[in-house]
Amino acid sequence: MDTPLSVKRFLEQIKIHVEPRFAHACLVGEVSNFRSSGRHWYFTIKEEGAALSCAVWMTHQKQLKHTPNDGERVVIRGSLNVYVSGGSFTLAVTQCELAGIGDLRQSLRELEASLRSDGVFDRPKLEIPRLPKKIAVIAALGGAALRDILKVTHNRAPGIDIMVFPAAAQGESCVMENLMALQEAQDEYWGCDVVLMARGGGSLEDLWSYNDPDLVRAVSACRLPIITGVGHEIDLTLVDLASDKRAATPSQAAEFATPDRGLLRSELARKTERLNNYMDWRLRGLETTLNMLTDQGLERFDPLERHRKCLAQFTMRLERAVPFRRLDIADVRLTMLRQRLRHIAPSAARWASNKINRYIEQLDSLIDHKLEQSIRRLDIALANLKGQNPVNPLSKGFVLVRDQENNQIKSSIGVKTGAKLRLEWKDGNKTIIVDR
Repeated sequence: MDTPLSVKRFLEQIKIHVEPRFAHACLVGEVSNFRSSGRHWYFTIKEEGAALSCAVWMTHQKQLKHTPNDGERVVIRGSLNVYVSGGSFTLAVTQCELAGIGDLRQSLRELEASLRSDGVFDRPKLEIPRLPKKIAVIAALGGAALRDILKVTHNRAPGIDIMVFPAAAQGESCVMENLMALQEAQDEYWGCDVVLMARGGGSLEDLWSYNDPDLVRAVSACRLPIITGVGHEIDLTLVDLASDKRAATPSQAAEFATPDRGLLRSELARKTERLNNYMDWRLRGLETTLNMLTDQGLERFDPLERHRKCLAQFTMRLERAVPFRRLDIADVRLTMLRQRLRHIAPSAARWASNKINRYIEQLDSLIDHKLEQSIRRLDIALANLKGQNPVNPLSKGFVLVRDQENNQIKSSIGVKTGAKLRLEWKDGNKTIIVDR
């Protein structure tokens, strides 16, 4: 007879030889008797005729994708622990998900590979507009995703118009309603600049509609830049891969689509400062040029008109682009420049006046010459016109013969007997009838 082992020794041998073989066990079964001790979770996974105690330690609870509940069929992974003191077996669970999730993930991988082979994810990404005027939001009415987007856009850029195209976030109508909303959002009539497709978090089954091939292809073919914010950070759907930019949450999608008015305010302040500096530099340059022209006495350039135009342009630019607090300073400087221009204006004005008078004299002479030529040409034309008048020969004794249609008869050929003709002399006319 073999030497008997103590119970402790027997269980220790089982622990040594059995635990390593099941350090990465994967089981499927129904959850029952779920309870929490405040720190750790305990439940039983069972099937007909068998049951096993399971535990989820506090350090592993945040890693679980799904919290087990009584009556659920789950797939769990963990390591087998043999408790020598109690003679019991417990599976220390490190992963848990609903049964069937593995099949869905495999289907998702196959669907992604099929769409990738068709080039759906290879299209060039469109650039998200920096300052959109109108944003199209495709989301479920009353959902948390829509509320988050409206809140973020109101805080960041309250002046941007938001147009909501409602669509179900899950269920049988989800795909069709999202397709219709996406097509409508692209209509040029609405004038949208960017599209947001958003949904709150959920399980893989809840988000499965956003893996539909037709919806993924529609997102890829969208003519407008599209941002997707479907689920939370750990969720990834195929529409995220087809979109121009993927956001981890709906709130982040709204941040991607809208500018930060604080940053815009800072940028505007920097550009205003640069404009002010440029204005000061330009005015100093003009003042230097004016001083040089005045000191050197270059009156031949007629500086009054040129600088007046230059100053008028700067006044207009100041009114449009420079803050009003600087206009007073610019006005004082302009007044000083005008006063200095007046000192050199008289000589330039006299020179211009003499030159204009000479031009006027030359113009008067040229006009008279042109008029004389026109009168001579007119007299010649009138003489030619009088020579062509058929009535003129009547004064010399000739007679003008016309038929009843007032046509001039130049030959006897074609004149029939009995025809009525009208004879015109210088001092009157008579009607005759042709005898033969």
